[in-house]
Amino acid sequence: MNHYAITMPQLSDTMTEGVVVTWEKQAGDRVERGDIVATVETDKAIMDVEVFKAGYLAGPLAEVGATIAVGAALGYITDTAGDVAIAADEVVEEKAQTEMIPHHAGTPIVMPQLSDTMTEGVVVTWEKQPGDRIRRGDIVATVETDKAIMDVEVFQEGFLSGPIADVGSVVEVGHPMAFIVDDAAKANDTGVTISADHKVKDTHKVAPHPADKPATIPVPKAAPAQVSAAGNVPPVARPQGRQASPYARKVAAQLGVNLTGLAGSGPAGVIVAADVARARPSMQEVAHSLPQVDVPGQGRAMTSMEKAVSHAMTASLTLPTFNVTVNIDTAKLTAAAKANKVSVTVAIAKACSVAMAKFPRMNWAYQPVDKLVERANHDFGVAVMSNDGGLVVPILHGIEKKPLQALQSDWTGLVERARVRKLAPAEYSNPTFTISNMGMLGVSHFTAIPTPGISAILAIAANGPQGTPFTITGDHRVLNGADVALYLATLKQTIEAPEAWMAGGAAAAEAVAAVSPIPEGNWDVQVVVVGGGPGGEDCARDLADHGVKVMMVNNEPFPGGECLWRGCIPSKAWRAAADNIRNRAHDAEMGVDGTNTPKLNWEQVEKHRRWVQTSRGEMALKADRGMKIDVREGYGEFVDAHTLKITPVEGEPYTVSFGAAVIATGAPAFVPPIPGARENLASGGVVTSDTIWNLAAPPKKLGIVGGGVIGVEMAQIFRDFGTEVLMLERHERILAEIEDEIGKTLIAALEKEITVVTGAAINEVSGTPGAMKLRYANKDGVESVFDCDIVLMATGKRPDTGKLNLDKVGVELDGAAIKVNARCQTSAPHIYAVGDVIGGYMLAHTAATQGRVAADNLLGHASVYDQDKDCGVTFSRPQAGFVGLSVAQAKAKGIDA
Repeated sequence: MNHYAITMPQLSDTMTEGVVVTWEKQAGDRVERGDIVATVETDKAIMDVEVFKAGYLAGPLAEVGATIAVGAALGYITDTAGDVAIAADEVVEEKAQTEMIPHHAGTPIVMPQLSDTMTEGVVVTWEKQPGDRIRRGDIVATVETDKAIMDVEVFQEGFLSGPIADVGSVVEVGHPMAFIVDDAAKANDTGVTISADHKVKDTHKVAPHPADKPATIPVPKAAPAQVSAAGNVPPVARPQGRQASPYARKVAAQLGVNLTGLAGSGPAGVIVAADVARARPSMQEVAHSLPQVDVPGQGRAMTSMEKAVSHAMTASLTLPTFNVTVNIDTAKLTAAAKANKVSVTVAIAKACSVAMAKFPRMNWAYQPVDKLVERANHDFGVAVMSNDGGLVVPILHGIEKKPLQALQSDWTGLVERARVRKLAPAEYSNPTFTISNMGMLGVSHFTAIPTPGISAILAIAANGPQGTPFTITGDHRVLNGADVALYLATLKQTIEAPEAWMAGGAAAAEAVAAVSPIPEGNWDVQVVVVGGGPGGEDCARDLADHGVKVMMVNNEPFPGGECLWRGCIPSKAWRAAADNIRNRAHDAEMGVDGTNTPKLNWEQVEKHRRWVQTSRGEMALKADRGMKIDVREGYGEFVDAHTLKITPVEGEPYTVSFGAAVIATGAPAFVPPIPGARENLASGGVVTSDTIWNLAAPPKKLGIVGGGVIGVEMAQIFRDFGTEVLMLERHERILAEIEDEIGKTLIAALEKEITVVTGAAINEVSGTPGAMKLRYANKDGVESVFDCDIVLMATGKRPDTGKLNLDKVGVELDGAAIKVNARCQTSAPHIYAVGDVIGGYMLAHTAATQGRVAADNLLGHASVYDQDKDCGVTFSRPQAGFVGLSVAQAKAKGIDA
C-alpha cells in the first residue's frame, strides 16, 4: 500500500508555520482530487487546504489548535479503505500535492489547460478587477502558455474576488488564479505574487473597483477555451461535433482540460473521464535526463515559450534521427508563386504536400509504445518568428485538399496572429510535418530538430550556386534513409516543375527560361560589377550573399556613388542644418525664448557633412569586404565579351575575366547648351549638383536653372542659409513628376520665400564668380537680368558611357542611356545595367531595387523592375512625393482613375 503525507503548505516567504483550525474530512473518509480536507490559520489569514491526490484520509491527524511547521505533516492519504492510521514507526516520504486557498473564497478561476503540453501559464493581463461584475462568457484575463497568449473566459456569474494572481505570476494548470463570489461585499482585495517555482512570494492589497461598475461587453468566440473550476461548478460545454460523457465534462471542468481534439476511448469514440485524466499533464516539473551543469551567474526564470522549447528539445534528444540534403532550384516555383499571388512559403508547403502524396509515410508519427499513427491529413507547421523574438509554429491545415489561394488566405491570418502569439490551440497543436525556412537570413546550411509527434522536419537554407539546400531530419523509428531520399527527389521534381501542378506554372517556367544566369566557365570572377553606388553595391551584396564570387570596380576610394558623395546624403546634412535654423522661428510660440536669431557656422556645417560622408563610406567598404566582395578602386572598360580592363588611380592597368557583368556607372550632371553655361563651369561661376559641394561659403544671391527635385531642395536650403534665390523653370510648373495639384500647392509655399519663374527661357549666363548675370525671359517674353554670386544648373543628369567601350560587348544604347528590358538585362544577355545609366527615375532606391533585380536574374530567378510601382520624395518644406502612376499617367495607360 502507498501512503502520502499532507504537509503544511507555505503561503508566503515569511510563513514558517500554521495553526490547524478545523478538519473538513475525518480519518477513513474518501478524498478526491481538489477536496478541501482542513482549514489552517497562517500569518495572513484562515485558509483552506486543498489536496490533489485521491485516496482515503488517514491519521495520525494534527490536533485542532496545533501549530505545525511548514512542510511538516498535517495528516496522510492512503490507497486502502479502512486504513485509518499509518504505523507509528512508519516514515512517509511521498507527499500529496496541496494548495492553500482562502477559506470561503468562492468559486476558483483556475489556470486552464490550453494545449496538450501545457503544465503552467503566466498571467499577462487582468481584463477585470476585484469587485467587477462578471457575466457568463466574459474574458477576465489573458495568460501566456507555452505556445501563445490566450484569453481566459468564464461561464459563471458573480463578482471577481481575490486572492488574485498578479500579472507575471506563474500558475500551474488547474490551480486558482482568482475567485468568483456571489456578493460584491464578499470580494477579497488581496493580490498574490507567485514565482516561477509556484511559490507565493508576496501578498498585498489591490484597489477593488466598485461593484456597480458597468461590465464589459462579452467578446464572442467561435470556440472558447474551456475554463476549469474546482468544486461545485458546471461541466464544460460539449466539444463541437463530438460526444463526451457528463462525468468527463465535469472532470474536465475540475482539471482544466480542453476537450477539443481529445481522442475518446468510449463507445463510438465518446470521451470518458479516463481520457480526460490521461490528458491532464503531470504537475511534476519535466525531468531532464541529461546531466545538469552548474553555470556561474545570476539566472532568470525562463518564459513559458523558452521553457517549452527547452523541454521539447530535451525530449527530442531521445529521437533516433538522421539527415538527408538535396539542392533544389526554386526559381520556377518562386516565379509561379508570384504569378499566383501567393507567398513562396505557401507554395513550398503545397509542393511538400503534392510530393507527399506518393510517400504518405513522411506524414506518419511514432506513438509510445511501439505504435505508428498513419495520418492522411496534411497539417503542416511552419516556423514563424514572433515579435518578441520567440519561435512560433502555426499550422496550415488541410494542405492536401485546399487550393493555393485558400491556403494563402489561411496563412496571412495565421502569420499575423503568430507574430503576436494569439493563436488558438487548434492553430498550433499537433502538426503532421514541419517546415523551417532560414534562407532569408542568409544561412548556408542547417538541420532542424524534430519534436515528438512528427517523423520529419524540413530545413530550408539560403540559395547558393548549386541551388537551395533542402534538409530533412527524420525519425528513424518511422522512416529510413531511402524513404527520405526518394521523397526529396520527388519534392525536387515538384518544385522545379511547378507547371505540372500549379496554375500559371507554365508561364512562370517560360519567364524563368528567358533568364540568363551566370555563364559557367573558368573565370577570374563569376560577376564583375562596374560602379559602387546603391545599384552596384546592392547587386554585389545580394550576389555575394548567395555565394557568388563577385568583384566591384569603383572609381572612388569608398563605395556609395552619387548618393553618398554628391546627392542624397550631403544634401540631407545641409537640410538638417537648414531645418534647425527654420525651426527656431517657432520656438517662442512653444515657450522657448532666446533662440530666434540663429547664426550659421559654415565651417562646422561642412565639417559635419564631410564626417557623415566619410564615416558612411568607411562603414560601407568594411561591410562589402566583410561579405567577401572583392572591391577594386579604378576605372573599368570592356575589352571583349568576358574581359574587363581596370585602370587604377595608381599603378598599371590590368584585366580580369568574368562570366557576367553589371554596369552601374551612374550619370553625371547635365548642363544644357545655354550660352555661357558650360564656359563658366571651370571658373566656378556655374555649378552643378556634382560641384556645388566645393563652395567656400553660402552665396548671398543664387540663381537656379531647373525646378526639379535638386533645384527645389537647394532653393529652400540656401534660402534658410540666408541666400536670396531666383529659380527658373522652362515648363509650366516645377516638379513635373508629381501630381499637378501637389505641384501648385508647393509653388504657393515656395513663392513666399523665393522667386519662382515658370515658362522661362534662359538666354545667357555670363560674368565671374561673385558677379554672375543670368539673362532670361518669362512666358510673356519679357526679358530680365538677375545679378547673383553663382548659378546652379539643376537641369538633371545624363548618362555618359563613352569610356566603357560598349560596342565591344554588343550593348545597345537608347539615346544616351543603356537599353535594358524589365529584368535590367542589356542586349548582351550576360550583361546587366542598373541605376542612372539606364535612364528613368534617377533615384538611389530605384538603383538599389534594380541592382537586386539584376542579382535575382543572375541567380536564376525571374525578377523584374516595374517603374509604374516606383516612388520618390522631394525633401522640401512641405515635402512632396509620388507613388506609382499620377492621374494623368494612369489615364494615358487607359486606367480609369
